[in-house]
Amino acid sequence: DTSTLGDGISGVQANPNGGFGMPGNCQDTAADMAFRVTMEGGDPPDPCDDPVGDCAADLDGDLLVTVNDLLMLLAHWGECGDGTYRPVGDIDGDCCVTVSDLLLLLAAWGGDCNVYGACCLPDESCTETTPDGCADAGGTYSGDGTACADIACVVSCDEGVGCQLPDQAGHGADGIIGATSDLNPGFKVADTLRPIADGSISSVCWWGMYIDFGGPTDCGIDSPGDSNDFSITYYNDGGTLPGTVLAGPYAVSASMAPTGNVIPSSIGDIIEWQYEASHEPVAVMAGECYWIEITNNTTGTCYWLWETAPPGDGRSAQDNGGYAASDYDLAFCVNIETADDGCGAAAGACCLPDDTCSEMTAADCKAAGGVYNGDYVTCEDVNDCQAVYGACCVDEVTCVDDLDELDCIDFGGTFMGGGTLCSDVSCEVTAPSALDQIGADDGSDLGTGIFASQDFEAAYDAYDIAVVEDFGFKAATSLVSIEAVINGWNGYVGPDPITGYTVSVYSTIDAAGGDLNGDVFVQDFTSATFPTWTGPGTLVFFDVDVSLAEGTYYFAVIPWNEFGVNGQTGIQGSNLGDGTMWQANPNGGFGFGPYQEASDNAAYRLSPATP
Repeated sequence: DTSTLGDGISGVQANPNGGFGMPGNCQDTAADMAFRVTMEGGDPPDPCDDPVGDCAADLDGDLLVTVNDLLMLLAHWGECGDGTYRPVGDIDGDCCVTVSDLLLLLAAWGGDCNVYGACCLPDESCTETTPDGCADAGGTYSGDGTACADIACVVSCDEGVGCQLPDQAGHGADGIIGATSDLNPGFKVADTLRPIADGSISSVCWWGMYIDFGGPTDCGIDSPGDSNDFSITYYNDGGTLPGTVLAGPYAVSASMAPTGNVIPSSIGDIIEWQYEASHEPVAVMAGECYWIEITNNTTGTCYWLWETAPPGDGRSAQDNGGYAASDYDLAFCVNIETADDGCGAAAGACCLPDDTCSEMTAADCKAAGGVYNGDYVTCEDVNDCQAVYGACCVDEVTCVDDLDELDCIDFGGTFMGGGTLCSDVSCEVTAPSALDQIGADDGSDLGTGIFASQDFEAAYDAYDIAVVEDFGFKAATSLVSIEAVINGWNGYVGPDPITGYTVSVYSTIDAAGGDLNGDVFVQDFTSATFPTWTGPGTLVFFDVDVSLAEGTYYFAVIPWNEFGVNGQTGIQGSNLGDGTMWQANPNGGFGFGPYQEASDNAAYRLSPATP
């Protein structure tokens, strides 16, 4: 509520997240507010001990020194503070309103206490105004004290304001030159950005290329611009992936031209193109992390790839039925200053070959030969990569204490958790084992993502792709069945048009990236069994006879599915597992190299032979 007590200077309402649309996310109130502060341990401090500030003659808070300020001073003439307040009109800081204060006010007469800086307006012109004035005009404020003569409001693909410039080289652990971001084959790509000042993004430039993977050949030679249909979308940060939509999608008319540079690749030199476009302003805040998604929607088989850039935060994402993290940056500029390190590379617990644990990025963990346990997972979360012991339900009536998880699985049992005792658990209803990333028959253990796994028709062999999941065995094990939950999108109507399946087991993820036929085990099936299932997608079951020595192996189930008949197929994501899986694409059609890591789990279930 308001109060008639106080210094007569209005308070302020603050709304940091901007929901009420206040300029600068705050506004003056009409009067003093009804607050009481009770002090302990002595008298409250005297307000007159505080400095008077840089614009003390502005008594009414409108940032201008005018007749209203003079009238306020005269209304408090001769007044002195009593230790609990500073009188309105005390400009010289002596806690009384006297001739000295009047002379100081007159000396400051007509003064402007506003802070000004350069503001880039939506039409790409520049004016010098206040931060609030710039925000009201939908502009981008360049900082206090900046001048229009010192900044560029028009995004230049050569000298942009907030840029990740391309260098025609491969990036990330797999040396990726470009990521397919084309709605024609069903792909989207997004990258992070972090503004260093409040403002609005209204202009973007970016770089890319065109590849016909049926060749594969550079199909940008004959100017593919006639089939371009670009769109730009902005997202709030979702942690490791894009979160909720902030603004867009904006269908943009992009100007394009070859840069004169070529991008070396395994199919020869590829022409580099640059693009520029504008859209309505999108308000962003300093220090916040955002994602920008740029997609094309071409026709035919000449697909567009967004070119990569030298490392910023080493973090982007590609969506082909669900966003998955990538370890490279994309080449683009926006008309607002951005931090060089983007949003910061996510780290997690890495179990190293010497059985020690270190927290590092997924890319660094892979380079060190370790096993990455997921973004933001701590070494404490994984017991410093040491074995965890607990109760093991061998069957519904038999329980064994003090087994680690892998030993329990080797016995065909279900591990009940670290530190558990048989006396404290019930084996009658068992939890999913480490070999079961499908879980309950109602699909309640699964995630919402679908990850591409498909043997395409011959015209699209470059896109043949598998979802690969790792499982560890501490002793020789025989498997009798493998199950998977399949789903699809982009014209997928169900499992009936699928003509068969390949079940593969690989010795390493590199083996999967070299050939989708497993180097440890491979078996083709012209049909599958469909157990009872009420969850998303379809549960498929395969009888197998797989004998494995102690170690870690990589598994994949790959549907044979014609894109022109039944769209795209994939494996459903799961909430069970260690948070790491891969997609292997040996022929490189998707532009991420032989394989890419994803921070998710694949809905696979392995069944060992009964001991």
